[in-house]
Amino acid sequence: MALRLVQLSDIHVWRYTWNAKRLFGLRILGITELLMGRARRFPLGRFGEVVDRVRSLAPDHILITGDLTTTALPSEFQEARRLLGPILADKSRVTMIPGNHDRTTRRSYLTRRFEATFGEFMPSANFPWLRWLDAETAILGLDATRWHWHFSPRGYLPDAQLAAARVLTSDPATLPRRLIIACHYPVAAPPLYRVELAFKRLENEPAVRAWLKELGPHLYCCGHVHAPWAFRPPEIPNQLCVNSGSPTMIDPTGLRQPGFLEIVLDGIRVEVRHHAWTGSDWKVVPMTEDVLWPMATPSLTA
Repeated sequence: MALRLVQLSDIHVWRYTWNAKRLFGLRILGITELLMGRARRFPLGRFGEVVDRVRSLAPDHILITGDLTTTALPSEFQEARRLLGPILADKSRVTMIPGNHDRTTRRSYLTRRFEATFGEFMPSANFPWLRWLDAETAILGLDATRWHWHFSPRGYLPDAQLAAARVLTSDPATLPRRLIIACHYPVAAPPLYRVELAFKRLENEPAVRAWLKELGPHLYCCGHVHAPWAFRPPEIPNQLCVNSGSPTMIDPTGLRQPGFLEIVLDGIRVEVRHHAWTGSDWKVVPMTEDVLWPMATPSLTA
């Protein structure tokens, strides 16, 4: 039976604050960027149309891969919860992980503000975790975000978390037949976006790649770079890497249309479509059709 998954990422709900107690660290930079044009590039007025479009697809599951906020203000988390409300009614059908913007300040990181608002959409507050969607499909959630005192967008998957992920995926007998890895940070990008990713990559990317290369076939759902894609990284040929881009960002070049991904898993096949907002209507852009997972191993027992 086919499973229809919608992936959203990098919504970047924003709010201004002039409270001196909140204007410190990366948030100062974030508010400055909003004043200098970021607010116009991430308009929130039509996000209701995004929600309506997602609902119209009647997905079996919704995966949100981080950066729901811009500077991790409490008011941004509250507004993100309100805007997403219509698709959050059934928490068994929604999975979320944080992005680096959701950890902007030391306080938001240490108090786990993301978990306080959206923790019910994760099976555990401790990463990594597995969330089963059906008898053969599961999401492996990773959190490579961290608070940066030196204003860096780079991430790092903690060594202990990487080791635990290795353990979770080490036994072929318990490994999901269809494994979906959710991590805000990509470990590879198409040629057009490699320079951008290099600036804000995972700092221990080689170690994560080495694990993923050994893992076997999997779908890797990410965000961070605001561009939709679906491709097989040459350095991780067993991976189909997909990025939904941002549903709110306006790109003046027109190369990165705002939207989200619809991913249909049907047996061993996967089909990825980008639902793109053209400025006046929705356009469905086929991204890839692929055979990702191997055929099931025949049973040797009667």
